[in-house]
Amino acid sequence: MRCKDEIGLTFSYRCGFFRGVVIVSTALLFGSCAGPQPLQRAINPRDQAEYVRFLNASNGDGRGAFAAWMARVRNASPEAILRADGDLSMTRNPFDAHNDPVAVSRGAVLYKIHCARCHGDDARGRGPSTLAEFPATNFKTFWKRLAATLHRGAPRKWFRVIRDGAGDMVDYAGERSRAMPAFGDKLAREQIWLVITYLQSLDMDAARDARSRQS
Repeated sequence: MRCKDEIGLTFSYRCGFFRGVVIVSTALLFGSCAGPQPLQRAINPRDQAEYVRFLNASNGDGRGAFAAWMARVRNASPEAILRADGDLSMTRNPFDAHNDPVAVSRGAVLYKIHCARCHGDDARGRGPSTLAEFPATNFKTFWKRLAATLHRGAPRKWFRVIRDGAGDMVDYAGERSRAMPAFGDKLAREQIWLVITYLQSLDMDAARDARSRQS
């Protein structure tokens, strides 16, 4: 049988632990709920201009435009870029949203062009093309930001949903598709990971990256 002092110490320890959990959770709620970096701060204008140029040249073929863009950046052929893309993991993000502002910028460009019309520029799921009966994911909910802060998002699930689509079959943009259309045949694997990298980035990184680009 434990003495009163031992019981009191155990109780105090548990109270302290739960107070710590509450404090950490509150900090995450108010410190992280701002969500993904605002597009205008996350995007390097040069990245947007280059991707749009290649996208126009490829008649809107996202995968082809990205291959041509990266071929120029990496001094390789578009075919080599796509071959390498086929070897990328579909479960592990090769980019680090907390330490790679270049990847975040490119991901933000791709998000703006391919995703914002449904998910919105602010990533709250209220873009002009979203369907009222099938709302797009709001990436600024507490739990989404908690995942992004502690686990840097849910990359496997997000990759699968972007690649394969999700939700009921609906009439969307003149064709039959899932409420969340599949992009697996429209975007390269690297493009999908870059979009996810943008969604994993935090506001606190945006000002620092913006200042570094201006210096």
